[in-house]
Amino acid sequence: MPEVEVLRDFLTDTVGHVRAVLLALSSSNTFVVSGAGLPIPIIQATDRMTLDLRRARRRQIPFYRTGEVSRSPFRDRLWAVPRYNPNIADQPSLQLKEREELRKDSWLAGDPDELVDALFRQGIYREVEALPPANYRVFDYVPPHTTIFDFNCDGLVGNYCAPRHIVINPHGRIDRIWGHPQSMNLLRAAARGWLLPNSTKLVLPGPEPATVTWMREYKDAALRLSTSGKFIVVIGYSFGRQRNGSIDDAESFEFLCEFLRKYPRRIVVVDPCPEHVAGLFENALRQRIYACKLYWNHLAEAACLAMEENPGVLNLLAVQSRVVRLYNERALGLVSEISG
Repeated sequence: MPEVEVLRDFLTDTVGHVRAVLLALSSSNTFVVSGAGLPIPIIQATDRMTLDLRRARRRQIPFYRTGEVSRSPFRDRLWAVPRYNPNIADQPSLQLKEREELRKDSWLAGDPDELVDALFRQGIYREVEALPPANYRVFDYVPPHTTIFDFNCDGLVGNYCAPRHIVINPHGRIDRIWGHPQSMNLLRAAARGWLLPNSTKLVLPGPEPATVTWMREYKDAALRLSTSGKFIVVIGYSFGRQRNGSIDDAESFEFLCEFLRKYPRRIVVVDPCPEHVAGLFENALRQRIYACKLYWNHLAEAACLAMEENPGVLNLLAVQSRVVRLYNERALGLVSEISG
């Protein structure tokens, strides 16, 4: 089997990483796949959000025991609290005592799935701001009609990036009313097992159903993937990677691979730890993958500042050197903060 080259650079040498991303985002008909890493830190990572939702459950919602309740895969996934293992040095950055406390928590024993669903919707809800955060505003500098295949259910990409770009939500998007701060009555109703359906079908955390790619959103994506674009950019999306190495979103991954075999594109993976997703595509497609070890929020902020400093430039690639310097300032500051 021929050797496949994969770019796997390091954070201390950002020129190659940044150039690959800016080149892709400056090209026409680029197809962007966005996951939970795109809104961080605007919306917390799943581990952190789980703890916040459990606290909210105990603090805000009267406890209604309903007897026997269904236990969906989503419910079990959201409330799962990994046990602390003293023999493993690299563990999620959560307070370990808090993890053990939550593991023993029995408050959720009688909660219906409807309440877990409602809490999740509230947890990912954010007000739409007049000035979009840089994570989204950077797409103002991307050629119009770029396709953004957004796997987040928060709906923020659609609110901030459409109609300039074509935003498709394969896992659905929450109705804004559900997460509003004044929706406590809705949460209390959900605690009793009553929840209005969402206007779009939500595919919640857990293994994707085998029929997910039959949905209209995938047909829309198929049309866009069959165009003459040169790049696909995967931003902060692990395809639902689990600790055992499996992925929840296997149907969506195979869907993308099927079209990339028919209509090849250069694949750019943007993530602080891109190796796993780069490896998935490498193994499936046997092609060179650009694994860009970058924090999206810092890259987006650097790109926005560089473009604002240089009005009239043609595209993001034209300010590459400035983006690299601004990104390094932010990323090195982050590394120092973590090290300290």
